[in-house]
Amino acid sequence: ATVSYRLKEAGYFPNCVEDVKCAVRWMRANAAQLNVDPDRIAVIGGSAGGHLSMMAGYSSDVPELEGKGGNEGVSSAVQAVIDIYGPVDFTQPKNRNHSLVTNFFQGTYEEIPDKFVKGSPITYLDPTDPPTLIIHGTIDTLVPVEQSDLLAEKFQELGMMYWYDRINGWPHAMDIANPVNQRVEQVAIAFLKEVFGPPVKTAQAVSGS
Repeated sequence: ATVSYRLKEAGYFPNCVEDVKCAVRWMRANAAQLNVDPDRIAVIGGSAGGHLSMMAGYSSDVPELEGKGGNEGVSSAVQAVIDIYGPVDFTQPKNRNHSLVTNFFQGTYEEIPDKFVKGSPITYLDPTDPPTLIIHGTIDTLVPVEQSDLLAEKFQELGMMYWYDRINGWPHAMDIANPVNQRVEQVAIAFLKEVFGPPVKTAQAVSGS
């Protein structure tokens, strides 16, 4: 499923986070009709989508970020996260006052540091959160690879399951190149198989005459 969320002015933090969590609640609430296992939902995204995937994965226990998009009372928790070069900690000095970041938070770090903390996925990471696959190129100048390094270090510190594919010599948006795209797909499938195991059969096809 592809999640649509508010963009630009309408999607400033925390609106876009609320939209993604709303989508997870909708999928879980409609799991039977969609033939979806509500206990095996993963989120995946790149760059801003990676950030939103992590926020969905790590802040499902934060009521103030749930929003009012519907299906109140249904959990927005997910069971796996795949983060492709997403920003992890907006409080880090490097790039924190980039125009994309200050527009997203509607102010600078010096003006509204608390908002930068609240918008950082690493703020919410604890041992109850889902396994995560991290994918990042080492020469990314928009989202420095050190962001993913921080996340991996936090997972190690907490003793949690994670995979980290740190791809040498590739920049931001590296997966538009076919070899990297194929690598990301293969690693993501292997990760999900590790986390979820084989598919669960929920129905049997009946052939007609």
